[in-house]
Amino acid sequence: MIGATLIWGSTPIVGILSNLPSGVFVFFRVVFAFPFIFYFAIKRAGIKEFFRLKPFWPLFLSGVFLAVNWIFFFWALNLTTISTVVVLYYLGPIVSIILAVLFLKEEFNKFILIAIILALIGVVISNFDNGFEFNFGAFIALLAGVSYGFLGFFSKIATMYHRAVSVTAWQILISIILTAPFLFLNDFEFNFATLIIVLIAGIIHTALALFLWYDSLNFISVGIASILQYLDIFFAMLFGLFLNQIPSINQLIGGVLIAIAGVVGAKK
Repeated sequence: MIGATLIWGSTPIVGILSNLPSGVFVFFRVVFAFPFIFYFAIKRAGIKEFFRLKPFWPLFLSGVFLAVNWIFFFWALNLTTISTVVVLYYLGPIVSIILAVLFLKEEFNKFILIAIILALIGVVISNFDNGFEFNFGAFIALLAGVSYGFLGFFSKIATMYHRAVSVTAWQILISIILTAPFLFLNDFEFNFATLIIVLIAGIIHTALALFLWYDSLNFISVGIASILQYLDIFFAMLFGLFLNQIPSINQLIGGVLIAIAGVVGAKK
């Protein structure tokens, strides 16, 4: 599980080094990941389970928000620092919890309230560096976090009817279809170095990391996994040092508060 979070923590570096528009980068990431994810899904769930699509709407909507949240995420990385993006991005699980309370009638208790308050304080503190001036990159990162929350929400509904690994494979497939138009809407340069980078993003940062994630769930609980995922924030900040992006004290404090909020929410 820690290996998966370490890989995902280095994803921002890969996205920045590709020099590709976010929609194009996401397309190549999911294209190269899909064969491995599809094989894994068939091996785990079987071909009949994979094509048992009813109900299809949560699969479709979760696939839409997978594409949308990644597009916003990698777009934000081209506009502002890694630390700013990852802190705001990991508001997503808190958004998922709020949506589950509102629409799935999950219990609202003091732990969820504490999680929401801590997350909001974390966002405010992490943006002290900007003097509360409007930061377009931070705004796009916030949209990435919100859409990440919707991804978690619709994924939760989808896994009520389908195996989680099948849901992931369908999300990847739907994302391929949705991001394909970006190949014709954006101008970009694609060379051998770019090919290697997107291959790494698809095979290592998507397929392998997801395999490690699902495989580790055979040995640890989902609750532990949901806590360990917040290591992504700090791994991403650490990898940002390679681009001379040093997180500020406010961003570190904000990241810690949002991580604690996620842990409190997960332990509800």
